[in-house]
Amino acid sequence: MIKPLAMNPFLHRAFALPLAHWRGEVALWPTLLLTLLGLRLLLFTLGGLPSLTLDAIVFIWQVTGTLRALNNAQADRPDLFNIVAGYGTIALCLPLMIFPQLDRTTADYLDLLPPQEAANTGLRLVPTYAVLEGPIDFAMFTALEAALEDNPGLKLLELNSGGGRIFAARAIARLVTEHRLNTRVHETCASACTLVFIAGEHRLMSPEARLGFHGYRVDGYLKSVIPEEEEAKDRAAFLAQGINESFVASVFETSPEDMWFPTRSQLLSAGIVSPP
Repeated sequence: MIKPLAMNPFLHRAFALPLAHWRGEVALWPTLLLTLLGLRLLLFTLGGLPSLTLDAIVFIWQVTGTLRALNNAQADRPDLFNIVAGYGTIALCLPLMIFPQLDRTTADYLDLLPPQEAANTGLRLVPTYAVLEGPIDFAMFTALEAALEDNPGLKLLELNSGGGRIFAARAIARLVTEHRLNTRVHETCASACTLVFIAGEHRLMSPEARLGFHGYRVDGYLKSVIPEEEEAKDRAAFLAQGINESFVASVFETSPEDMWFPTRSQLLSAGIVSPP
């Protein structure tokens, strides 16, 4: 006669407790504090089980065994406190099961979304210097501010812009002054861009580069801004950088609808461009 194989003692113990819980044979309070709440807190800390289906199966096993243990305890000695504790612990464990799975589902969904292109700030970093290109705005200022914080060795800012927002240009000029940056133009730097250029500690231009200047005008949505007051602020900033006073006067005498491109000799004599 063939005898059935005896179950390994370790496997027997490993299956005994889960089966005992499922049948409601474990005492109520160890069931509530260990098998239900304790295990669920552990799984919550670990981020839940790898799949919602598996986590739900474990939760059903926990709740079924808990309800059977509660029924057995009530059959032996009815107690309202046990009922409140039992159902209250189940209610507490439900979000502990759901929230990690929601987080995982959200993360999986976000991973499937196409990557969004970064906003074009006009900032470009090369190994030894930074370049600002295009319209000047506060996104450009924010990008340059972050770049200077991350790259304290940057000492040169190259400009290629037809202008933009004067208030943003002033903010960028302040960064140039604070970090003692040199400024350089290879192509064109006009209008508000010149505020940034003149803030440079040393101001460099290639032979074919141009600087364009004009007086100020106010856009329709800035009616409260007075052009003469804004010109006075930048006139003072130019003079503080050592720019010739007659040159500064010519800048703001140029109509806002026009653009004055001084010659290189004019720029050198006025102190706009640093001597070679």
